[in-house]
Amino acid sequence: MTAIREDGIVETVEGGRARIRIEPARPEACRRCRACDAIDNAAGGGAYRLHAAADDLRPGDRVTVEVPLANSWQAIALVLALPLAALVVGAVVGAAWTGLQRLLGLGPDLAAVATGVGLGAAAFAAAAWSERRLARRHPPRVTAVHRAE
Repeated sequence: MTAIREDGIVETVEGGRARIRIEPARPEACRRCRACDAIDNAAGGGAYRLHAAADDLRPGDRVTVEVPLANSWQAIALVLALPLAALVVGAVVGAAWTGLQRLLGLGPDLAAVATGVGLGAAAFAAAAWSERRLARRHPPRVTAVHRAE
């Protein structure tokens, strides 16, 4: 499994968990995309926080954190392709299945929208659940510590 390495500063340590403030590195190739800028603006700044096992960390320590990543194609399929496919299948089923239209009391167009959006949302929720489950199995870990003086 691949991983992203980021540097951060330990903010707090409580109950065996360290809260680490990460300032994401922006390689030159990444800067041209500008997608991170849009995400940073939406999130209210470039820094984000994550939690990792505290293993002898103290507030103020500079750390290098390794965050495991799933296969990028698998992630794209799970988060984008699956919900889109579910949306299309739901729309086709909703438009064609007259029993469902009568059950919902809707015409073919509204039944297509309702089932398409419902299945798409369910697929997206399943993708989000799967990602959280993967994150619990492969949590971030501290790979280097530089003590605060």
